[in-house]
Amino acid sequence: MTRSEPFVGRADAVADLRAWLAAADGGTGALVLVGGPAGIGKTRLAEAVTGPAAVWGRCVDDPGAPPLWPWRRVLRALPSADAEVDRALADLDARDGADLVAARFRFVAVAADALVAAAEPAGLVVVLEDVHWADEASLRLLRHLAGEIRRSRLAVVATYRDTGAAGPLFDALPELLGRPGTESLRLAPLTEPDVRAYLAEVGRAGVDAVDALRRSGGNPLYLKAVARSSATGGGEAELHHLVRTTVAGLDAGTRELLAIASVLGEEVDAHVVAEVAGRPDGEVVAALDGAVRAGVLRPAVAGSRRFAHAVVRDGIYADLDQGVREQLHARTATALEHRAEPGVVAGHWLRAAATPDALARAADWAEAAARDATRSLAFTEAARFLGLALDCRRRAGPRDGLAALLVDLATAEYRAGRFARSLGHAREAAAATSDPALVAAAALVVRDTSAPDLLPELAELAAAALAAVGPGADPAVRAKLLAQSAAVTADYGRATEAVGTADEALALAERSGDQEALLDAVRARMKIRPFELPLPERLRLGTLAVELGGTGRPLVALWGHKWRLDAAFEVGTVPVVDAELAAISALAATTRLPLVRWHELRLRASVAAYRGAFAEAREHNRLAWELAEAELAEDRSAVGMSFAFAQQLAEVVGDPAELPDGYDELLAIAPPLPITVISRPLCALVTGRRDEARAAYDALRPRLRDPDFIGQAPGIAPNLLPLLEAFEDVETAEWLAKRLAGTSPVGSGGAGTFCSDCSSSWAGRLAALLGRHAEAVTLFEEAIAWDTRLGARPYVVHNRVRLAAGLAVLGEPARAETPARQAADEARRLGMPGWVRDATALLDRIRTDADPLTGREREIVALVADALSNRQIAHRLVLSERTVESHVRSVLAKLGLANRTEVAAWAHRRGLKPDRTRTPPR
Repeated sequence: MTRSEPFVGRADAVADLRAWLAAADGGTGALVLVGGPAGIGKTRLAEAVTGPAAVWGRCVDDPGAPPLWPWRRVLRALPSADAEVDRALADLDARDGADLVAARFRFVAVAADALVAAAEPAGLVVVLEDVHWADEASLRLLRHLAGEIRRSRLAVVATYRDTGAAGPLFDALPELLGRPGTESLRLAPLTEPDVRAYLAEVGRAGVDAVDALRRSGGNPLYLKAVARSSATGGGEAELHHLVRTTVAGLDAGTRELLAIASVLGEEVDAHVVAEVAGRPDGEVVAALDGAVRAGVLRPAVAGSRRFAHAVVRDGIYADLDQGVREQLHARTATALEHRAEPGVVAGHWLRAAATPDALARAADWAEAAARDATRSLAFTEAARFLGLALDCRRRAGPRDGLAALLVDLATAEYRAGRFARSLGHAREAAAATSDPALVAAAALVVRDTSAPDLLPELAELAAAALAAVGPGADPAVRAKLLAQSAAVTADYGRATEAVGTADEALALAERSGDQEALLDAVRARMKIRPFELPLPERLRLGTLAVELGGTGRPLVALWGHKWRLDAAFEVGTVPVVDAELAAISALAATTRLPLVRWHELRLRASVAAYRGAFAEAREHNRLAWELAEAELAEDRSAVGMSFAFAQQLAEVVGDPAELPDGYDELLAIAPPLPITVISRPLCALVTGRRDEARAAYDALRPRLRDPDFIGQAPGIAPNLLPLLEAFEDVETAEWLAKRLAGTSPVGSGGAGTFCSDCSSSWAGRLAALLGRHAEAVTLFEEAIAWDTRLGARPYVVHNRVRLAAGLAVLGEPARAETPARQAADEARRLGMPGWVRDATALLDRIRTDADPLTGREREIVALVADALSNRQIAHRLVLSERTVESHVRSVLAKLGLANRTEVAAWAHRRGLKPDRTRTPPR
């Protein structure tokens, strides 16, 4: 883009930007954020460095702008990328009942990949102007790109005004700036030498540079105006005055056209201006070209003109009388109804005079814009448009149709993650209608959230809807409402009460044949107490969810695979575990949804740790943590799962250093769910804060007998065991042992956060705590068999240590020594420092308590420890060398040692020393 005005004072910024663009061309892409106040030269810098091959997109300050507006302009210039994105949207639109929240993530991933692919092999530079006006959908795509861009040939230069402090961009800036592929530039005001150079280049060398700097503040746009005018003053007020002066020099007809242009926005189509003005196209084009020559406008794409700067347009718009402005917006809206995006039309009607007709038309167009935004998966923008429509309907007078509009608004807000606001509008919708179908629709908007502050209102709304539809309602509708009621009741912690409701929902859904109802009922039933359902039923429901989910409902399919994976762990079928994990990985690759990928990483971390691949497990946990921070930030429990995994890993390997900082703070603000309550004392215990752990455990003990507490999640019982053992809570151990007695054996408690050990181990630990050591030994032997078959190497270590301890208590040190030694060796191989210490200490204690050696053998061991050879020992003890060799072999066999070095180490631990008083024969 050719510019006539000088470009001064940006040598460092130019060098930096060129270096980043060159790196992108070489395969190391970058997002460059260029910030500064209006007029500082952000766009001019981008024009000077990027060159004519760059693709430009501009954000606009217009409430009616459609979502993804700047990206649409970019993608339109890249046919290959645009085609891929269009195909993705068409594919998603074709899926009835698809999870639109999930689809939005997929669309963002597809669009980002299409842009990265378009940069191959020659590189691509995209310039996004004025991203301080970007909608949330555009920023979501930018955030996703920032995570991928480093490994591409794509460079994105995004300019923004950094003088604001609110809005979607400023919420996203910390995350954007924290990405490894993001660079930032802030353009400072020009200096006095810069101003002097500028004045010389424009032929104004006689102007006092110091005064010009003072009046312009070093802002290039203001400096240009100061240099071209003899007016005095400074700052934006002076600029507006200068703009008025420039416009005043144009004829009245051109000024009228500029007023229309200021209403249209920063970039205007001459034909639209002509239609609004009611003047011939040729006349309008000539007048606008005159405005270009006057410096008010500048050429843009064919048929369009742009204001020289946003501040120029703002100054002209601000000078319009309110009545004139409203009239021009109404005329503009009428002109655009057959050619512009619905949101743009709605925005103009909103700023026209607030007559009932104008408000009704604004509402109609805002609703149309919301439908477009939903198809683009821009749910925040859809909610914004529906909010505008609701406000217009209310101001227009008649209230007919408000309930349906409120349900639509609540749905858009829920999809955008604004749960509290969504629930408020859903409740308002239910209160505003007597139509049972609308009440039911309102009750089913907000689902699958356990936020404590929302649960009472969710329960109240579900009950109101069930009463409104009555027992004779459509079975599918009633099944959905019952499933919602059951899920909310369970989230309250009353799972026992919810079971009957969930069973009724499932039976109704199956009779109705409605797939949506069946999915809701299945998810509710499995959410409550999946491990109490018979295994064949769980497998049936898992298969059903996979079949009904597919790629159109990927989150439903994910749950089905997880249910089947947990069932495989329960019965110990390793091939099925691996097959279901592979299926989840394939689902993540196919849908490319962050939430599915997060679940895949969580499961892979859990399974890797279960098998003793701790480095792999840590890496998967780290990736899951990063993904949660970047893409699932609205759900803090996603990050909390990585903390919970680290806590479990710390216990499994016996190293509190595995637990990162900040977990206590996270637990302190977490809702009081049973697993959270258990985790607080457990975290303190793992990190050595025993008194704190004891106090927290004593506080939760009264809740343990509540069946809704101990039975709500599979991880409660295994996490309770270390606390029972640490504080020797025999009474609770007795109660828990009775509760677990008679249940079917379990290979592992599942892979939700961390794969637990088998139920034989749980029962063995309880038996040991209760003093039933013979029973405990049998159970630990069963546990070792389970864990060996499932490949759970760390738990084999744990249970061998426990088995050895039990055998030692029973007075069988010879049997105890082998599992203790095996546990120590395996713990060293796997990297389990705490269990190495425990196994070694136990082994030493066993060997200390049981010395099977004869007196002669102990005498020989002491001499071996003194580094004497068999010949020297024979000479010292007046024995044959063959006899000494026989004794050494016996020692090795009795002690279970491999060589003389281990014999010497054993002797040193026992404190055995040779008899120095004995004199060897001469």
